[in-house]
Amino acid sequence: MPWYIILAALAGGLIGYFVFYLRYQHKDTVNQLRSNLKDAAKEVEYLSHELDEYVQQNALLKQKTMELLEKNDDLSDVVSELSKYYVHLKKAAEKTTELSKYLHTPSPDIEEKMQPFLDRAKEKSSEETNKTFF
Repeated sequence: MPWYIILAALAGGLIGYFVFYLRYQHKDTVNQLRSNLKDAAKEVEYLSHELDEYVQQNALLKQKTMELLEKNDDLSDVVSELSKYYVHLKKAAEKTTELSKYLHTPSPDIEEKMQPFLDRAKEKSSEETNKTFF
């Protein structure tokens, strides 16, 4: 019987070594795959954080874009009003230059019509110069 015990222990040891050999034969490959899995999990976690940040930035950018579009509409309304005023100012400037042109050139009709008033003014000034204080 002791031989059976030794033989059973030896067979158990061989079976154990065989299981150990089969299980740990590709130990380096398994360890490399585990480290790759950990790295991939870290990368996925990092990318999910980046995705969350980009989603938040995208929402903020959409909101700012909408605000800028509204401001752009307001500014386009202001520009259209200013262009209307510019047209009116341009017409007024043309009329002003035309009026100043008429005012700088003397008209003989006006001089003839003003002559009686000028004569009266000359008479009054000559009377005032003839008057003395004593």
